[in-house]
Amino acid sequence: MPRNLVKQPKTMKKPNEENACRAFIDILPALTDTIYDVKGKPPDVLNRRTSDVDFVLISSTDKNDKIAVEHTILESFDGQIEYVKRSRDIVGVINDRCRERIPPDRYYFLNIPPQTADFLVGKSRTLFVIDLSSWVKETAQKLLLVDSYIQTDYKGHKITLTCGGNTACLNGNVWCMPQEPENPKALQSKRLERAIRDKLPKLTKYKEQGFKTALLLEDVAGTLSDSSLRGYAITLDEVDYIVVFVSNEDRMIVGSVLKENSVWYSFIPPNRRFPNGKFTFRQMPGKRTGVET
Repeated sequence: MPRNLVKQPKTMKKPNEENACRAFIDILPALTDTIYDVKGKPPDVLNRRTSDVDFVLISSTDKNDKIAVEHTILESFDGQIEYVKRSRDIVGVINDRCRERIPPDRYYFLNIPPQTADFLVGKSRTLFVIDLSSWVKETAQKLLLVDSYIQTDYKGHKITLTCGGNTACLNGNVWCMPQEPENPKALQSKRLERAIRDKLPKLTKYKEQGFKTALLLEDVAGTLSDSSLRGYAITLDEVDYIVVFVSNEDRMIVGSVLKENSVWYSFIPPNRRFPNGKFTFRQMPGKRTGVET
């Protein structure tokens, strides 16, 4: 095989990679008025000795309009992904028990600290779900203002219920809000620095070939802030799109555009935060997207 040809792309991607890419494709028409799709990686773009980007998107109307996409999961501390999954599983059961019994024009976040989530197995988990479901149904009626919250003590640890506001596609549900670790900014900064160091060289090589570039950051705990990334503004200057996704079981449930061409958003406008009143992601939990790579 000639050295200047790119190896045949993999036929399978991890579900979260596919869903992040599909969510980005869904967002792009709102940013560019252009529809993109995933295509096989074109030849003669990268030296074979260099690892390739995760996806290449090509415009449906201009074959020369291409975006190289890199995706990465951000974990602030060891075991965070497992903790987030456990807490979301538990909150999902609580949500099922509370549905149609909390205000239908509000949505809520429930925070279960790691110390509590760690011991919630078997009977203790069942009792916790019963107790917390009753508390949430009673407490939610009192929380109608955005960011208002109430805490309860459970075996020495604080459980927090917060009103998220009024968004049609989220209303009537209790969503999980994982707890931040101690020194979250320092831990997250190290992980972010490593992700940028690994991902940026691949995007740079595509940029040199005339591609636009995109960095998709999957924030498993929903704690990554715009200020964390602004510290890398010079390093990431040539990346065209930076999008932070908050995920749940591989599904992207919230997407925020932090950088768009030369614009960094210190405050993300409503039309650059998804879902919004005009938009929702297409992919469903547990369903593969069929992205062709």
